[in-house]
Amino acid sequence: MPTVSDASPLIWLSKIGRIGLLRKLYGIVMVPEEVYREVVEEGLERGLSDALVVKDSVDEGWIRVSKLNDGEAELCRGMVEHASEIHLGEAQAIALAREEGALLLMDESSGRAFAETWGLRVRGTLYVLLRALREGILSKDDAREAILQLVQKEFRIDPRLLGRLLKEVECFTPRRG
Repeated sequence: MPTVSDASPLIWLSKIGRIGLLRKLYGIVMVPEEVYREVVEEGLERGLSDALVVKDSVDEGWIRVSKLNDGEAELCRGMVEHASEIHLGEAQAIALAREEGALLLMDESSGRAFAETWGLRVRGTLYVLLRALREGILSKDDAREAILQLVQKEFRIDPRLLGRLLKEVECFTPRRG
């Protein structure tokens, strides 16, 4: 299934050294121009190392920057104008995922809710880590460490959800093939 990412999963997975999970799980990941501008161009201006990691992934070709067509661009302007909690990067990611029939990776709850009303399948950074565990890409120890690294770097997560996730990781039993 094609995959589109908003800024947040790219940034957080880069911060914890796990952006390669996206390549292993999804192959090619598309990002709209505004997400690239936010993550890479603004990030490099601010001296953020995660911006360089994402730029390298784009240069390698597995993260692809996609230009929206005129209809999608107009749709984005309408989203931003009428839904003040949606910013342009989120709007472009939603429009691109809609156009491509793609899975959308996004963490922000308002953007996720908006995308889901359009019937899009939306997942976040934590889902990527759990999927990598389930597919044998991460060990239980690596998955637990990655989740705790996110928290240490100030990823916002409800403490009850954090507890459930850590328990799920601890109780995970790999399927026998």
